[in-house]
Amino acid sequence: MEERIDSTNEAEFSAYLKSGRFEMNLLEHSISSADTKPDKDTSSLVFAREDKHPETGVSVERSWKITFSSEYGRPTAKDDDVLVALMKLSQASGLMTSGAGNEETKVEFSSYQILKILGWKDCGPNYQAVDDALNRLGGVWIVASNYWYDNAAKEYVDRKFGIIDDVYLYERDKYQKARRKAIVDGKRMPKSWIRWSDVMIESFQAGYVAKLDIGKYRSIKNPVGRKLYRYLGKHFWNKNTHTVSLKKLCHEKLGYRKSENRIAKLAQKVAPAIQELQRLRLFDLDHEIVRSYGKCDIRFKKGKRIQKVSQAGSPLLCRLIDFGVSKKSAREAIERHSAERIEEDIKDANFRRDNGLLKGTHAGCLYSMLKSESPWARPPGFNQVRKKTKVKTKPVAQHIESREIQDQEKFQSFLDNLDTHERQAFEKRAIQSMPMFANMQADAINVGRLQAAKGYLLAAMKLEWKRHSGVES
Repeated sequence: MEERIDSTNEAEFSAYLKSGRFEMNLLEHSISSADTKPDKDTSSLVFAREDKHPETGVSVERSWKITFSSEYGRPTAKDDDVLVALMKLSQASGLMTSGAGNEETKVEFSSYQILKILGWKDCGPNYQAVDDALNRLGGVWIVASNYWYDNAAKEYVDRKFGIIDDVYLYERDKYQKARRKAIVDGKRMPKSWIRWSDVMIESFQAGYVAKLDIGKYRSIKNPVGRKLYRYLGKHFWNKNTHTVSLKKLCHEKLGYRKSENRIAKLAQKVAPAIQELQRLRLFDLDHEIVRSYGKCDIRFKKGKRIQKVSQAGSPLLCRLIDFGVSKKSAREAIERHSAERIEEDIKDANFRRDNGLLKGTHAGCLYSMLKSESPWARPPGFNQVRKKTKVKTKPVAQHIESREIQDQEKFQSFLDNLDTHERQAFEKRAIQSMPMFANMQADAINVGRLQAAKGYLLAAMKLEWKRHSGVES
């Protein structure tokens, strides 16, 4: 079923994606490879470094050894995407609230939610990709030697743990059967779930997580570019430069095989990822390769935020940039089209947003319109202002608006005639028959957006009323 998001829902979903999180140890020691296919040849990896003991000053080797399932192999960069979505769901459910004292280690989800967060197409292969990712992520085992410092004992200790301890997953067909039965029986909608390991939960609740804008993350097509974006996001939160050995970046942070160790080859491999971050203006990134005898570092620099166009600039240019169109694209549009055409495109994009006609983002819709040489066909009901044409009959847009007002009045009258018991039963039936709104309502409640949760419930109720009253959608 095609998903329709009205203006409020779209804005809230964008805010939801913007507030992602990712566990920071996994940014320093990548459990996933840079390969697009599972690596079944690498059974384990060890990343080690020498540090001084904080009490004795004696040199101590600290290591992080990762082993992978021989059956499923090392996770891929796409599996990392699934991990991003699971951590977002965990954050939204309160598992990452610092000092909350929440002992729950389980987070509920549906595979559809994973796909929606990642912007993946709702199709069988992507559901299978989620299943495969959970198999590989569940097969990861980490042995951290001399890695955790016990402050009471004043000594380094070892920890041995997995990422995910347990998975309870509905296959797509089985989920649909379970969902239908739950609706008939009036029971809670079925949910898959994972149980994080205790170490992961400790890290979440200690606040050892980096912020992640999943909306921007989704815009990156290069899988290694997505890993680099997460890694740099951690290091740029409080400084504008970060320097790392090129070999360490490629092998330990991005997941290239250690057999690939020629400096020139590694620089060539990582170049497309860096170039995409620069093309997308993420961090306003700059970098340089710093060579010295027997050593090669890469230095990343975060630029200053792009300032908004001054008031002395074109007002139309300012409007397009505020809308979310890039400065370059906005200037190109102004050069190609008349101001009247651009204004009409802006109104059209707003109309589609306000009436739930968007399949992508608000800004993306306007950008596509401006790229077109000829104006798009305007949607039914678009209230286009025509100065030269006077229409005596009632415009189509007003007719549709009038009908919508009548429908709303009928819907409100229907609700007013329900007693308390009938209202509660109808609310339950409506939200159960609309899993998309049920998921959004649950997410909104989890993050304290109670007004939004009420809106999702009313939207589900109205659709349910239309379905059974014969009103056209």
